[in-house]
Amino acid sequence: MNTLTVRLFGGLRAVQGDRVLLESKGRLGRPAEAFAYLLLHRQEAVTNEQLIKALWEDEDLENPAGALKNAIYNLRKQLRDAGLEGDCIRSSKNRYQLTPGFPVELDTEEAEECYRTITRPGVSDDDLLRAGRALFSLYSGDLLQNLPTQRWIVQYNVYYRRLYLDAVDRVCTQLLKDPSREHCEEVLAICRKANLIEPLQEPIYLYMFTAMQQLGMKKAILNYYPITANLFYDELGERLCAEIRQIYFWASEGTNLIEQDLQQIQEDLAEITKDQRPIRGAYFCPYEMFKHIYHMVARSAERAGNNVVLLLLTLTKPSGGVLPKDLNVTAMLKLKSAISRALRKGDVFSRYSKSQYILMLSVRQFSDVEIITERLQKCFAAEQPPKGVRLQPKARELSPIV
Repeated sequence: MNTLTVRLFGGLRAVQGDRVLLESKGRLGRPAEAFAYLLLHRQEAVTNEQLIKALWEDEDLENPAGALKNAIYNLRKQLRDAGLEGDCIRSSKNRYQLTPGFPVELDTEEAEECYRTITRPGVSDDDLLRAGRALFSLYSGDLLQNLPTQRWIVQYNVYYRRLYLDAVDRVCTQLLKDPSREHCEEVLAICRKANLIEPLQEPIYLYMFTAMQQLGMKKAILNYYPITANLFYDELGERLCAEIRQIYFWASEGTNLIEQDLQQIQEDLAEITKDQRPIRGAYFCPYEMFKHIYHMVARSAERAGNNVVLLLLTLTKPSGGVLPKDLNVTAMLKLKSAISRALRKGDVFSRYSKSQYILMLSVRQFSDVEIITERLQKCFAAEQPPKGVRLQPKARELSPIV
């Protein structure tokens, strides 16, 4: 019997021999989701109650046992119709399990084996790098990315992301012990991918800037540093570490900073984003700048016949409590994206605190804010924020400055 090869990182894909049995395109259906759950628990028999709670979470089902039975039936049928050899799912006494002995190759298990090698006491440099590179080729992002808000998958994503980031740390540290051109270029490639997966990890930027310094990439450092510094200030309200700032000062030595500053100013005025595409939504700015813009808009509001409204958006737990840091960072990034898409180019917003954005809206009448708020809620939901996050809007109309 051919081995069933399954990939869960990034999205579900199951292959046996030369036949693709399952492949996620869009949101996963219940059968595929059940399959993924059984794969991640394949060393145990899972009860019906566990599966129902995971797949349907808080949904109020009239017949949960029937819904589960139907999902498993459809899963078996889909696998059989696609040409699966054998039956990979066993059911017994209100429990389901992948059939013991059924040959399965799972990318999550391969990644864990690589990580065990990386962290093994006394591991050789070559084995560490070999296992790290294998792990990086396997990890292409969170598990089942079409299920980002399902609670049962969150614990796995936290676990595997931690393994991945620790592997990045260990491999980059090892490569930079011998900062040859080949090793430094590999560090840059590793960090570019890691930044896409986890954009606010300062150690990754330190490895990146260190590698650029070793390669003598002064211009790249001067171009990339302001973008990185602004990202950390805007999203976390923090400065980059002294080591990264020191590399920037090194790159600045002997450079025509006047020309560099003018180029940066031109890019800032042109509203060029870090990936060189024009900003298409609302304008985001630091809070101090927001205050100056507010005064300008408020002074002209009476003449234009508009009302100036401030809308404060706050992220909290459903109970109103403060979000954990990791959850808050992710949710704030998604809220920022939602605001940019939901508002017009002429609208302005800024980060007011670690869990708040302040928006300045010019409206004909105060009741228009309700429409805008509904649009923001929909856009935020479309960004698929983490579970357990509540968006609380609060608006206030201010009198024009005359």
